[in-house]
Amino acid sequence: MVLICLLLTIIPQANAALTLKEIRTASSDVLVVVFNSEITVPSTIYADWMNVKIDVNEVKTDDISVWKLNGKQPLEIHKFVTESSGSSIGPKGAEYRIFLKVPKLINGVEYKLETPHGDTTFVFTDRTIFCESIKTNQNAYSGLSHTRFANFAIWLGTGGSQQIEGELPEYEVYEISGGNTISQGTLKEIGHDESSGDFVYRINLSDIPEGGPYKISVKGYGCSWPFGVGGDFSSRLGYVSFRSLYYQRCGIPLKQPYAFEDIRMDACHTTLYEVNAPTGEANLDVPDSAPSFTVYGGYHDAGDADRRLYHLTRVPPVLMTTYEAFPEYFTDDQFNIPDKFDKDFNILGKGNGIPDIIDEAEWATLIWEYLQEPDGSVHWGTETRGYPEPYAAPMDQDTKKYGTLRIDNEATATAAGVFMHLARLLKPYKPERTEELRQRAEKAMAYVGDKANDQQKLYFAVQKYLLTGDNTAHQQVKDLIDSYVTSEANNPGSSNSSNIVVVGYFYPYLIEKERPTDQKVVQQMKDILRKTADREIEIFNSFAYPVGNPITTRRHWGNNVTQGQHAYPCLLEWGLTKEQKYIDVVSQLMDYNQGLNPIGKCYVTGIGFDQVKNPHDRESEYTKSKGWGVKPGILIYGPGNIPDRIQFTILPEITALPRERQWVDHLYTYGMNEFTVHETLIYPAVVYPVLAEGRAWDENKNPFDVAGRDVQIP
Repeated sequence: MVLICLLLTIIPQANAALTLKEIRTASSDVLVVVFNSEITVPSTIYADWMNVKIDVNEVKTDDISVWKLNGKQPLEIHKFVTESSGSSIGPKGAEYRIFLKVPKLINGVEYKLETPHGDTTFVFTDRTIFCESIKTNQNAYSGLSHTRFANFAIWLGTGGSQQIEGELPEYEVYEISGGNTISQGTLKEIGHDESSGDFVYRINLSDIPEGGPYKISVKGYGCSWPFGVGGDFSSRLGYVSFRSLYYQRCGIPLKQPYAFEDIRMDACHTTLYEVNAPTGEANLDVPDSAPSFTVYGGYHDAGDADRRLYHLTRVPPVLMTTYEAFPEYFTDDQFNIPDKFDKDFNILGKGNGIPDIIDEAEWATLIWEYLQEPDGSVHWGTETRGYPEPYAAPMDQDTKKYGTLRIDNEATATAAGVFMHLARLLKPYKPERTEELRQRAEKAMAYVGDKANDQQKLYFAVQKYLLTGDNTAHQQVKDLIDSYVTSEANNPGSSNSSNIVVVGYFYPYLIEKERPTDQKVVQQMKDILRKTADREIEIFNSFAYPVGNPITTRRHWGNNVTQGQHAYPCLLEWGLTKEQKYIDVVSQLMDYNQGLNPIGKCYVTGIGFDQVKNPHDRESEYTKSKGWGVKPGILIYGPGNIPDRIQFTILPEITALPRERQWVDHLYTYGMNEFTVHETLIYPAVVYPVLAEGRAWDENKNPFDVAGRDVQIP
């Protein structure tokens, strides 16, 4: 990382394992001295590697007298230590942030810092030295929103959260290129936030025009990471986020010019065995006698390679519904994904005249066509014993055998709706596929019958009516919505009104222009959607950070990075009504994972100035080993899910931290650094392109180039 804010001169000391990386600030009188450390572990065996622990006292802080700033001892010293490690084939890493309470820093003054591990000199200026208390979206605030903000919160590790003493400081927002001040103001106190544990102050960015890159400078404190508003900044974020789905595709090569490097040269996992095993995690054995067949399509679940029902219930409906809600924002060749194939799905090129988002929905659906039996039933997914091997390798080198899981009513009923939905959207482009998919949908629903739940029946009925005009299907839509409304009125929550219902099951009916629609039903659907969206706004307004997830929510993997799920009903409500408050909340929620969070971390790989380095992804470990960096666009699970067995080092102890600070950048913390296509990737993939108003991004243009930093271009 190129530091744009520091004149750094290291004088080596005895501990060669430590590197003094950077000088930051946390306040006008708190320096943050950042050290990195690496431990080379002789053994690459996982258990041996994990048993080697980071020494939280490697940076010596017991004797405060050996720390000096311009010859004077600090008033206080605190620290934060966090492990940051990749796979067991490499060294263990750690970051130490040492917080030094010092006299107020003065602009333009040169300081000499003496530490037990090396000395450095720097010149303090609040326009150049990074202040980690400023939390911003490090990539792109949306130009569609009328409300934008950054947060300011002082946190000193073992010293805890701190309030600003005395008058609140002024801030300015300035252009990096010319240094011109764009906006200025004074921090506004928000107060203590239970979810983060921070005492939060607000920086108003609502009047910042589209453009950038900009920085925020808080007078006497320091500056933020660069950020942009709208334009190419938003286009780049939308592009990277959408393409995360391409990088998770199964049964296809990942190579140039579609991938950022030649990662996977051949299609993976195209041989599937007929096993019909019970559902379970990594416990399927393929008998020697099992017959095989060839398959393509779908996604790798996360760091492993199974294809699961959850992908079907979320990914295709969200892609297709988003396209129907915002067709003007999605075009062909928008995201540089291959869409021309031969009969064996070898890549022939791109530019088939179909919007990329529909192409992606077709790829997402394809595997479920292969998993459908002649009687219409559909398997729950695919699985193997254990996980892909070798570990840090392209998926086309996986030596495992994969087999089918059992026939499943939920999979069959969901597939019926997805097949019918895709048949309808492909009709202008591939009428022959429309008929094939319609027949698949009818057979699936005929097989499952009344074993389908009401949501699945509604999805199928809506899509069948909109495609065929079938009056029986239309009547079923009316009956199911009436039943839903009655159930909610008598017993709120009994109908399981989730974002899934809003996403794929009835929204297309609301915006239908060709088939007649029942106005009573339309109004009932509108009421359901608005109620869902308004509930998300209420939750959003209850936190200082745009986390969007109630504290009362049962903890599960990724529950604090689900802003896209919370934003989605608001996005659809805005698409329907154009009421500004809904797109404002969408935009603000989506700022969280880009760095507007207590840790100030961009939880998405490949972008952001303080980004995740160790996602639990096998192919990313391979690309890292090649010196290419990780696969871009992966939104990891993030903070708040503490494993039952803690095998990493962090100080303060992770159990003592508030939920939004409970995270380490460690490859083997699956509940924090893994991800899935249906939980963390799909919603950013569709929401950010809408926030970018569908504008394409030129991969050869990096809007942050002027920031003086080499940003990875995915």
